[in-house]
Amino acid sequence: MKLTLTKLIILGIVFLSLISVNEANAQNLTIDLANQHQIIRGFGGIHINAWTGQQLNNDMCEKAFDNDPGEIGLSIFRIWVDPEKNGWNAELPAAKYAVSKGAIVFASPWNPPSNMKEELRKTDQGTDYRLLPQYYGAYTDHLNSFIDHMNSNEVPLYAISVQNEPDWHSWTWWEPNEMLKFVRENAQNINCRVIAPESFSYSRKMIDPLLNDSIANSNIDILGTHLYGTPKSNFYYPLAYQKGKEIWMTEHLYGSDKPADNTWELALQVAEEINTCMDARMSAFVYWYIRRFYGLIDDSGNITDKGYVMSHFSKFVRPGSYRVEMPFNAGTNITATAYKNDSTLAIVVVNRSNNAATLNFNIENNLDVIDSMTQFTTTALKKVNNEGTFTIENGSFSASVEPKSITTFTSDPAHGGKYNNESPVAIITGENEVPDNEGTGVTVTLNGAESTDNDGQIVKYSWAKDGYQFANTPEIQEKLELGKHIFALTVTDNDGATASSTFTVNVYNNNSTECWLEAECASIVGENWDIIQNSAVSEGKYLTVKNEFESAPSPTADTTQHLTYSFTVEESGTYKVWGRILVPSPNDDSFWVRVDNGEWVNWNSIPGGSSWAWDDVHNQSNESTMFYTLEPGNHTLYICYRENGAAIDKLYITNTGKVPSGLGGEASSCPEIEEPEIPNGFQSFVANHTIKVFPNPTKSKINIESLKPLTSLNIFNCNGLRVYSKTYTDETFNEEIELQVEAGIYFLQTITEKNYSIQKLIIENQ
Repeated sequence: MKLTLTKLIILGIVFLSLISVNEANAQNLTIDLANQHQIIRGFGGIHINAWTGQQLNNDMCEKAFDNDPGEIGLSIFRIWVDPEKNGWNAELPAAKYAVSKGAIVFASPWNPPSNMKEELRKTDQGTDYRLLPQYYGAYTDHLNSFIDHMNSNEVPLYAISVQNEPDWHSWTWWEPNEMLKFVRENAQNINCRVIAPESFSYSRKMIDPLLNDSIANSNIDILGTHLYGTPKSNFYYPLAYQKGKEIWMTEHLYGSDKPADNTWELALQVAEEINTCMDARMSAFVYWYIRRFYGLIDDSGNITDKGYVMSHFSKFVRPGSYRVEMPFNAGTNITATAYKNDSTLAIVVVNRSNNAATLNFNIENNLDVIDSMTQFTTTALKKVNNEGTFTIENGSFSASVEPKSITTFTSDPAHGGKYNNESPVAIITGENEVPDNEGTGVTVTLNGAESTDNDGQIVKYSWAKDGYQFANTPEIQEKLELGKHIFALTVTDNDGATASSTFTVNVYNNNSTECWLEAECASIVGENWDIIQNSAVSEGKYLTVKNEFESAPSPTADTTQHLTYSFTVEESGTYKVWGRILVPSPNDDSFWVRVDNGEWVNWNSIPGGSSWAWDDVHNQSNESTMFYTLEPGNHTLYICYRENGAAIDKLYITNTGKVPSGLGGEASSCPEIEEPEIPNGFQSFVANHTIKVFPNPTKSKINIESLKPLTSLNIFNCNGLRVYSKTYTDETFNEEIELQVEAGIYFLQTITEKNYSIQKLIIENQ
C-alpha cells in the first residue's frame, strides 16, 4: 500500500502568478494570451493490479480516458515496472486502451530484480533495499527490456523513471550521490525519455545535485516529483526553471485511511493543489490510484468527487496547451489558472471560501479568435454542470463562481454536457425476497431498462454489488447465496448527468439448525495448539498454533495437528461452516478443514487484519464457498493447521443462510477452571509465549519447555480442582514433572512475567 503523510498547509503566502481572489469584492482579471509559460502534457493516474487486487475494467477505462460528457478525459496513464518479467503484462489491457484514446503512458520501478539488490536496513515503515552499484548496467538493460516489451505490445512508452521515491522506505533507497552516479553514467543509455528522481517530497537534497551536474542534467528529460509533506511554497523551484527542466508531479494522494475521509472539502483541496502545481510551472499532474475509494473512480465504478475535480482540468486543458499569464489581486481561498491552445481558452477557478465571487475577465491579444466562454461548475451537489455561455464583448466577460466550488470557463464546451440538462432517473425492477431452500445459491435477475431520461437518453449502466462493480448492461443476472445483498445501479445520460438507485435482495430459507462451537472446546485439541486467554473473545479463550510449527502443505493423519469437534444436526440439507478468525498476517491465513469423511479443503485467503472477523469455509478462493450436505444425526468437523499465526475463536455450522456477527450465539462451555488471579500487567493476547509439552498424551511424566522464564505453573482436572502447583523464583525455562493422578483430561496453566496460557494435557492409564 501507498504510505501517506499529513499535508502541510502554509497559509498567507502570496504567489506571484497564481490567482488568489478576494471574495469580498469583484475582481478584474487580465489574461494575456501572448504571454505563455509551460506546455501542458496532461493529467492522469496510476493503476497496479498486483496491489489493488482489482482490474481497471473496460467501463472504468472508458470513464477514465474517454472525453465525452460524464467521462474524465485523462491524458496520462502511469504504470509500474514489475521487478519480474512475468508480471509485465498485468497492465497491458488498460494501457492499450489509454493509448487508443490518445493518452501517453509512462512507467516507474519500485525495485530492481531480486538478484540486483541487497537488504539495506529495516525501519518502522518496512525494509529498505539498495541497488548494488555493480548492477547499474544490468539495471539499465532491465529498464530497456521493459520498454521494448511495452513497445512490442502496442504501448509505446513516453518516458520511464529511474526509481519511484528513492528517498522513502519500503522499497529501493538511493542516496543522492548514488542517483547522481547512475544518471550521469547510465541514463543516456535508456531508450526513451528519462524521469528522475521522483522524490517523495520534492527534496532539493535529492534533486539539486542532478541539476547542478551538466552531464546528469542533460540526461534527464523530465524532473519528476511527489508532494508528500511538501509545503506549497516549495512547489516553486527556481533552479529547475533556470536549468530549463520540464517538471511533472507524478504522484500524490488524499483520503486513503477510510472512505468517510473523502469529503467534498478534501476534493477541493486536491483542486487547489492542481492549480498551484500548474502555477509552479508543472507540465503534468498525476494522481495516485485511478480506481479506489480515495481515487478518481471508486470500486463500484462511479466517478468520485476527486475524479470530477480532475476532469475540470483534463477535459478542457488538453495536451499541447500552454498556461498563460493572468495577473491578480492578492487575497485568500480562491485560486485560478488559464490555458490556451491554438484556438481555445480554458480558465479553472477554485473557490474554497464560503461566499460566491464575481470575476471580471479581460482577454488581451485575442485577435477575435475566442468569442464566447461556457461555464462548467462542480460543487458537493453539482457535477460538471453546464451553467450557460457568456459572449465576449470587446475582449471581456463577467461571471460568478459559487462558494465551495471548482469552475472551468472554456471556449470549447463540446466535451461537457448541455445547458440546463435534466438528470436521469435510475429505476431497478426485480424480486426483493427470493427463496433458496437448498442453500446452494439462486440466480436472480434485476433490470434497469425502465430508467428514464426526459431530455435525452441513457448511455451507461453501472451495477455494483456490496460496493464493487460487476456489470454495465441494462439487465443483469447474478447467483446469490443466502442472506441480504445490496445492489446499486448508476445510470449516465448523454450529457454526463448521473443518477443512482439501490435495491436489496434477501435470499432466504425456512431452515433452523444452528450449531455454535467454542474453538477451545474441541473434543480433541492436538498438542501443537495453544489455548490463549483473551477478554475480547467468546468465553475468554481462543486457539492458535504454536509458533515453532511452520506451514503444513498438506493435511496429515497426525492428530497432534488437529482440532476435532462433534456436533449434531436435526435437519437434512445443505450446511455452511463459519469461523471467527484472526489473521494478523496475509502470509499466515489458512487451515485445512474436513467434515466427516469428506475431502480436506484448503481454507485459504481468509481476510487479514488486526480484528476478529467471521469468514465462511471456502476452497482456496473466497468465491469457492464450501457447502456440506448433511443428514440428521452426529457429525465430525476436523481442522488441521496449515500456517501458524492464524487463530480461531468460535465456529458456526448452519443451514439457515444467516451470517454470524459479533461473538456469535451461545455455545457449549468448556470445563470451568478456578484460575488464580492474573497479576496486573499481564497481556491478554499471548503472541510470543510458546509452551512445548511432551509427551502428550503421557502416562505420568511430562517435560515443559518455555521460550520465556516461568513464574508459576498449575495443573487442573476437569472439575476445576488444582492437582499440581509450583512457583519459580529463578529463571526457569524447562521443567520435568512426575504426576500421580488418575487417567483423564487435565489443563496445564503456565504463567510468565507478562503472559498467560492454558493447554490441554491428556493422562493415559499406566
